[in-house]
This record gives sequence, structure tokens and C-alpha cells, in this order.
Amino acid sequence: MAPIIGITVISDMRNTPSNDYIHAIKEFGGIPRPLYPGISEDADADINGLLLTGGLDMDPSSYGEAAHETTEPAPARDALELPVFKRSLAEDLPIFGICRGMQVMNVALGGSLFQDIPSHLPLQFPNFPVHRIKIGDSEHPIEIKTDSLLHQIIGERAATVNSRHHQSVKVIGDGFRVTAQSEDGIIEAIESPLHRFLLGVQYHPERMLETSSFREHRRQLFAAFIQAASA
Repeated sequence: MAPIIGITVISDMRNTPSNDYIHAIKEFGGIPRPLYPGISEDADADINGLLLTGGLDMDPSSYGEAAHETTEPAPARDALELPVFKRSLAEDLPIFGICRGMQVMNVALGGSLFQDIPSHLPLQFPNFPVHRIKIGDSEHPIEIKTDSLLHQIIGERAATVNSRHHQSVKVIGDGFRVTAQSEDGIIEAIESPLHRFLLGVQYHPERMLETSSFREHRRQLFAAFIQAASA
């Protein structure tokens, strides 16, 4: 039977779900269950896996900081995703976090974030547009640790990925380890060996469609996630 995948959505507008994520889940054999801000606590009761999606920033008060001038909090998303993540984690459901989703996972387990990469680390990141541009995605290489779930899935020590973000993981949450980074040191993937599938990536595999290598990377990640949720 196909697994039911809870997908947190970018907005609470019922007629505009996060189509890239939903299409990817359907394509690789899952049944998408959109989870909107304001859902009842039992809306995710029968899901077999959780996909935490990209979007606006987390409220920095959730990791003990005042908001930077560039931060765009999405408190309704925080109120949805933090409890859903913790419930799913307690049940050891497969969880896949993308961009903001990875950041939610990290903060939920006691980690923190750089609120604005070029503001906090201006000397280290003179070429910040490698991570964020105003229109569309940028692209850059990442290095993947060989003793990691991500390497097991992708089968390569290096890969080119897309990118669009201005925040990134700073202090790692409890139980996580860094398993991929970009050339400038930005954390591009975290995972936990304490759980059967708990993986976050900073890039956006749901829309890696432009090249055959992008499509294969996307396929490998979503297929592995759906397979874990099917077990």
C-alpha cells in the first residue's frame, strides 16, 4: 500500500498547495496529505512519513534570538511544523526536511540558525549569491560525507545542487550530524543516525528538473524517502 506523506504547505490557502512537493511525492509512489496551519492535532495521525517544506523564516525567538532586520518570520508555519515534527519524531516516522524544513528540524532539537548569511559572516561569504539570487535558483557544488545516509542514497562524494536561501544552520541540534557542506562552509545537509530516516537538505530537490543529473538526484532522494515510509 502506498504510504501517506504529510506535507506542510507554504501558505494556508487551500487552493494553492505546494505543487512541486506534491508532484514529487506522487511521482515516486506516495499519497500526499497537505497539512495546513490551523489543522487539528489528529490531522497527521495516520501519516507514514513527514515532508517539511521550504518557505519563509522561523521566528528567531524559538532559538533564543531577536529578529534580524532581514528575517521574515512565519509564525503560523512554526505553530504547525514544530508540533507535527515532534509527534512524527516520537513515532520514528521517516522525516525529510527541505530548506526551511531542515532548519525547523534543527531548531526543534535545540539548534540555532544564522539569520542572514552575508550580515553575520560577511568576510566568509563575499560571493553570497551562490546561495541566493532574486529570481530563480542558483547552483553550486556540495561535498557529501561518505559515512552518511545522503551518500548512501546519492552514491557520490560531490554533487551540484540548486540553492535559494539567506539563512542556514549555525549550532547543530541534538543528535544531528553535518553530512554535506558547500565550498564556503555552509551546512547543506544534516541527518540523525538515531532514527531510521531523519534527513534535511538546504537545497531544493523538488525542483531539480533542468538536467539529467538534477533529475536523478531528485529521484534518488524522494524514492529513498518514500521507500522508508513504506516500510
